[in-house]
Amino acid sequence: MLIETSGLVALVATGTLLFGVAGTILAGIIAVMAVVFLSLRLTAQFSELTEDVIRTTSIDRTHRLDPTGPAELNRLARAVNRLVDRVDTDISEDSAERIRLASILDSMREGVVVVDDQGVIESANPASGEMFSSIGNVEPGMQLTSLTNHPDVISVVNRSFESEQPVSAEIELFDNQRTLMAVSTPFPRPDSDAVRCLLLITDLTDIRRLDTTRREFVSNASHELRTPLAGIRASAETLQRGAIDDPEGRTQFLDMIREDVDRMDQLIAEMLELSRLESGESPMEFKNVEPELLVNTAIKQFSSVAVDSEIELKTNFSADFPQVYVDTKKIDHVFTNLISNALKWTATGGTVTVKGWIVDETVWFSIADTGLGIEPEHMPHIFERFFKTDAARSQPGTGLGLSIARHIVEAHGGVISARSTVGEGSEFAFTVPAAAPE
Repeated sequence: MLIETSGLVALVATGTLLFGVAGTILAGIIAVMAVVFLSLRLTAQFSELTEDVIRTTSIDRTHRLDPTGPAELNRLARAVNRLVDRVDTDISEDSAERIRLASILDSMREGVVVVDDQGVIESANPASGEMFSSIGNVEPGMQLTSLTNHPDVISVVNRSFESEQPVSAEIELFDNQRTLMAVSTPFPRPDSDAVRCLLLITDLTDIRRLDTTRREFVSNASHELRTPLAGIRASAETLQRGAIDDPEGRTQFLDMIREDVDRMDQLIAEMLELSRLESGESPMEFKNVEPELLVNTAIKQFSSVAVDSEIELKTNFSADFPQVYVDTKKIDHVFTNLISNALKWTATGGTVTVKGWIVDETVWFSIADTGLGIEPEHMPHIFERFFKTDAARSQPGTGLGLSIARHIVEAHGGVISARSTVGEGSEFAFTVPAAAPE
């Protein structure tokens, strides 16, 4: 701009020296025209610069000012571009951090909710909605009651606001059978004196269920061990009171002690096996086996029992039944347990059938009986540890057989199921892998 001004002054001076008054007038006219032209160009450049600044700051953060033109505008454009670059970097970093935090919150198994002192949700991750089984997505701006109206949850949040201290409580949700731990921690807003709370929800359902299972296991194991121990004690006390001098009585009580010891030994062995199966520490030795070998081995163990009980024990296999890829000892345990149960609950004159068939390249075995059947309310629990259908637990057995059978089948990658009709009988079916290619 300084150069253009100096040029105009020189032009007027030259016109005056060379042409006098006429030259001065002519040079003045030319100078005025030049000033008007430069002014219009400068105004246009300022207008363009203004539009660029508006576009850069409010519409398109990728747009940059053109650093051409007069030196003053050039410096201004470069300064604005540097400022926009810094702002763009800060915004990008902030956006990346927000995305990272949102990804972390979305992937958390714990529910995380930020709520203000008016009960308005500022943010909530998907896990929080799943835990409370809320209908629809929970969005910022909704009331906390749209997530859950459970009074204990609302109370935890309100008490943390009132006390300005973290408050926690264990909460039972009866509608979806969940146990939750709610922890509400107040914290101030950085830009005001207002306070909001961070509500952290942890699902304790599996932990509580595991704790219940552990207590039930200890209780049932204690009960099963207490019965033979009581028998051993009674037999020993009877022998001490003089029965030991009676040879026939002595033999009888010693046999009873031996039976109770065997019962305890079986219980402990099955408990250890179940523990190894559940932890995956039970070794598996897979090999290709003829299915007839598995079935015949199991049936031979019960042929005399079936004859004595006048129960027909038979097999029924499809003609093209293939070899199977199994651990023979463990699958034999499944067969013996299911056949034993079938014989135990089948009356004289009944039938127990071991069947085998193929469906969509899946190998199936089943043991069906014409026995008493299982009550419908017992069906969901028959594969649980220590479960017995008789509440008095008077029937022989540890109550672990079906649970062990289920874990063995699952260790083979299969499934086991049962169906039953009271008064007509039951059928237990399970799958095993077909033979591996040689």
